[in-house]
Amino acid sequence: MKKPIPFDFLLDYLPQGIIIKPAIGMFNIYFDRKIVLIFRKTGKNPQHNGIWISTRREYHEGLMAAIPAVSQFELEESFDTSWLLLSDSHDEFENAAIQLCQLVVNRDERIGKVTPLSAALFSR
Repeated sequence: MKKPIPFDFLLDYLPQGIIIKPAIGMFNIYFDRKIVLIFRKTGKNPQHNGIWISTRREYHEGLMAAIPAVSQFELEESFDTSWLLLSDSHDEFENAAIQLCQLVVNRDERIGKVTPLSAALFSR
């Protein structure tokens, strides 16, 4: 049995042409040759549940200012990540998630990274 996509209401706010690929406990969202978001909802490490935002470190401050519900990952080990997190436990999760989707629709340069896999998905 396939696991349902968490936060599937957000699919209505994302652009046509997205590609969704399941991963272990997550669903990777690709658009415009980039990985843009990951939807995660699992029982293991629930503090990391929500929407992972593919970005670069230089965009962190601006994205967190634009959408205050977005935060850095809080990882136990010293692991430097360029991903940001919108926690599904945040009071403003739904509104902030819709704002993130709008950034994807608008092809905001701060959201998404081209990876070998993402480029290959769109070259077919």
